[in-house]
Parts: sequence; C-alpha cells; structure tokens
Amino acid sequence: MARAAVLPPSRLSSPTLLLRSFLLLLLLLLLRETGAQDVQVQVLPEVRGLLGGAVELPCHLLSHSPGVRITQVTWQLLNSAVAAFHPSYGVHFPNPQSTKDRLSFVRAGDDAQSDLRDATLVIQELKVEDEGNYTCEFATFPNGTRRGVTWLRVIAQPENHAEAQEVTLSLEPMPVARCVATGGRPPAQISWISTLEGGEARDSQAPGPYTGTVTVTSRYTLVPSGRTDGAKITCRVEHESFDKPVLLPVTLAVRYPPEVSISGYDDNWYLGRTEASLTCSARSNPEPTGYDWSTVSGMFPTSAVVQGPRLLVHSVDREVNTTFICTVTNAVGTGRAEQVIVLRETPNTAGAGATGGIIGGMIAAIIATAVAVTGILICRQQRKEQRLQGAEEEEDLEAPPSYKPPTPKAKLEEPEMPSQLFTLGASEHSPLKTPYFDAGGSGPEQEMPRYHELPTLEERSGHMLLGATSMAPPILVTPAPPTIEGVSLDLEDDDDDDEDEDYLDKINPIYDALTYPSPSDSYQGKGFIVSRAMYV
Repeated sequence: MARAAVLPPSRLSSPTLLLRSFLLLLLLLLLRETGAQDVQVQVLPEVRGLLGGAVELPCHLLSHSPGVRITQVTWQLLNSAVAAFHPSYGVHFPNPQSTKDRLSFVRAGDDAQSDLRDATLVIQELKVEDEGNYTCEFATFPNGTRRGVTWLRVIAQPENHAEAQEVTLSLEPMPVARCVATGGRPPAQISWISTLEGGEARDSQAPGPYTGTVTVTSRYTLVPSGRTDGAKITCRVEHESFDKPVLLPVTLAVRYPPEVSISGYDDNWYLGRTEASLTCSARSNPEPTGYDWSTVSGMFPTSAVVQGPRLLVHSVDREVNTTFICTVTNAVGTGRAEQVIVLRETPNTAGAGATGGIIGGMIAAIIATAVAVTGILICRQQRKEQRLQGAEEEEDLEAPPSYKPPTPKAKLEEPEMPSQLFTLGASEHSPLKTPYFDAGGSGPEQEMPRYHELPTLEERSGHMLLGATSMAPPILVTPAPPTIEGVSLDLEDDDDDDEDEDYLDKINPIYDALTYPSPSDSYQGKGFIVSRAMYV
C-alpha cells in the first residue's frame, strides 16, 4: 500500500486512457455504420452479356429516410464517366463512343420528375471493350454520395464443327480428326470420346473473327490402320454460354490396301466332287478394283473357272490338289491370300458325323425338355383332380343321403332259419333290432325284416362261459323252423324275394355279403355266430 502511494500519477492513468480511446473509436464506427445503412445502393456483383447483344446493369437506391433527396446519378467505367443524369440538366454521355443509341436509362428521363431511385443502365450492341467494373453512384442530400460496383463480363458463344481427316496407312502417328470451336470468349474447352487405343488430342489456339475472341482447334492423333477406318469418335465442346456440352460425332477414314481372306474350303474336296467353290473377300479403302486367281505352281486347273471374287471348280480332279492365290488391288496397293487344297480319295465323313451328332444332341435335348414339361403338367393336373375329388367326398359325407330308401313291402317273408345254431342259454336271448319303417306307411301292414341280431360275446354268460372253460366244442343242433316274437322265418323262394334282396342290399350291404345265396346251401350241417357289430 505504501509503495503504491509513492508511484508517479502518469503510470497509473496510462491503461485507462487507452481503454477510453478504444471505446470512443468503436462508438464512432457504429454511428457511421448506422447512418450508412439508412441509404444503400443495390447492384448485382456480376452480369454477363453476349457479344453483339444487349445487357442491363441494375442499380437501385434503398433509403429508409423520407427526407433523402437525389441530386445526380452517374455511371463510371474504370473511373471514367460513361452516363450521367441530373434532374435539371437531363441525361449526358461524356464518352463519345457511348452514344445515346447504345446507352440508356430504364427509368430516368429528360424531365425533372423522373424516378432517380432506379438507375438501371442498358447497353446495346455489346463490344469486347465494354467489359469491366461499372460503378453506379448516387449523390444525395444530406447523406452524401452512395455507390455500388458491378462487374460486366462480355462473352461470345463459339461456333463448332468436327470433321475426319482422311489419311493413308502409316506406321507414325497422324491426325485423323479435327474439331474447331471458332470465336469463343473465353476460349472453349474441347475433349474427345473414343474407344481406340493410343489416341491423343493436340490443341491449339488462334485469334477469333472478332476482337477479343479465340478459336480453339483440337486434333485427334493416332497411328492409322485398317481397323481405324470406319471407327466412330466424338468431339465434346464445353463453354459457359452452353446449357450442356455440344457433342459432334466423327467417322474416321483411313486409306489402306486390301486385307484379303479366302473362304469356302471345308476340308472335304475328294475326287469326283462337283461344284466346289472358293470366295475371295477383301476389306479396303477405297473399294477393290480387281481380283486375280492363280496357283503357287503356276498351273491353273482346267476345271476351275474364275468369276470375279469367286473361283468355281465344276469337277474336282487331281489338278486341284494345289495352293490357290487370290490377289486384290485398289488405289492404295494390293493384298493377297492363299488357300491350300488337300485332295482326298473318298469323302470325309468325320465332319458329317460330328455335325449329325450335334444335330442329334439338340433334338434329344428338345425332346427331353418336352417330356419333362409334359410330366410336370400331368402331375399338376392329377394333384388338382385329387384335391377336387377329396373336396367332393367331404361334401358327400357331410350332406344328407341323395336318395330315399324305398318303402319295404308288407308281409316280408323271411327265409327259414334253423331253430338253434348252437347251444344257447336263457340269458343269451336278446330283442331283435328295430326294423326300418316308413313314416308314411301304416303300422299293421309292415312286418319285421327277415334278419335279427345275435347276442355279443360280452352279453353271453352262463353256458358259453362254461363251455369255453371246459374247452368242449360247441354243440350243433338240428335246424328247425323257429318262431321269434310272432315273426315266422320262411326259407321259401318266390318272386317277391328278389325285390326284398335288392332292398336289403341298399340298407345293409354287409349282410348281403355274408349270407349264402340259397337256403339249401347255407344251413346244411353248418353252424355260425353272427355278431351285432357286423351290422353297424
């Protein structure tokens, strides 16, 4: 504390003075910015115009203060005035080259009442010299001068074309196509689209037809060959004035001598064969002008006839056993091909057998495919029919009978049954099964059916159990006509029994299957037990 009291006053006040100075400067800058924002000039930072066309340079004064007055509007190019407007003196163009025919204000007129807040400038017949920074300046009261800067770019759309350059076959790289973009500003960019190997582009530039424009030439270079002839490549031109790149197709043209090949020999020329022939094919640019046939030995067969590119042998003999030469000529040069003929004593059937095997294999494959498809279709059809049949059977089981059993005849006569089939106890007698009666028939006229049930093994007790315990055979008794609960069983056959049998077959087919055809054969010295379960 004591040391601080003896320090000089100047050293204590230095930081405070610096801080105050900085705050004061910041306040002045804020006040200036606030005043500048009250009056603003609105322009575009860049405007593009086509060479020879018209362009507008927008310029607007935005003022939030109603008391602002505009005294003059001026357009400048590189600090040189090109157009001015004063409410009292009207429009003025200081530059002699900027005449009234080329420059004009959109809103401002000659009268003092014109709206000077819109100072948009229109330039007609654009030239390359019109490119540059344009300053739109408003002189206002009491806010002073406000300005905005716009960069005007003058561009020129190039004219494009591409063409093939016909060349002759060579071993050195040569330009085979050319693409030119004429009069572009800025210069156009050219590239090539090609699938050929070894090709490259070589570009060059030259002054365009108008001042400030550029012509670009691109040449596609490669080593020309016969395969290059007729190939297609594409020239791609890009420029900022295009909405999308321009594509120019080019078909290459290379002059080369004929490339010759011979066809028609099948390795089956045998003695006595007739109408054998050879064909000489040539690919060249330009087209061939002549075909010539000869042999290596110099001896031409007498049976061979020359027909332009075709050699016809009417009858194969031993003179044909030689090497044929086909020579083709065009404007560039000549080309030749040779074909060796191997004469056979007998026809060669190996090739025919192989061909027949291939054809037979194809036919067998087709037949196998057809059989497989047919089998699949049959299986599907059978499955479909089984599903339909199963559905119908389920419906038949759930539905009521489709027919009504006929009414049994009154006073059915039953065949005569033996009085006792085996030894029965008193407890083995059981009531007969309730017969079928038609609800529409009268009760007294209907009789019991001619069959009855015998007791089951569980119901039989007493004698049967004793007999089973003693292991004695069952005792058979002589059949006699019995009388069971007032129903007589008669075994006489008459005409009515056939209809009764049909009725019983419909009602109980199991009974009919287990009965004997006639009473005389059924009960002669036989004994049997019929269980109640057989009639379920």
